[in-house]
Amino acid sequence: MEDEQGKRAKTAVAIVPPDDPLFLESGLERVADGVHRRSALEQGENYKLSAACAGQGSMKVVIQGRATRLPCEEGALSLPIERAPAQLPIDITAEAGASGMIAWQITRVTAPT
Repeated sequence: MEDEQGKRAKTAVAIVPPDDPLFLESGLERVADGVHRRSALEQGENYKLSAACAGQGSMKVVIQGRATRLPCEEGALSLPIERAPAQLPIDITAEAGASGMIAWQITRVTAPT
């Protein structure tokens, strides 16, 4: 079951392949474990955090002091990271009763030409 949920979550969030210059980092975690990391970014630049949860319940996503709810049954979300700090704390935690897999990805955002 986790394999299938992981594939669904990765498919929903896989916007930029790892060999693309816009790709920074990504991961796949059990909902119960969540995502707790500090990502090294170029200070002042713009990025995007994409996340998708496959399973039951919902997750709480906190970046740059903003909290967003991510339902595990409804696909993905995309959050802007504007004027990034050099170290960006990312905390994604399961809300009560949540289960499944969560995929996430950070990508650079290029300026429009």
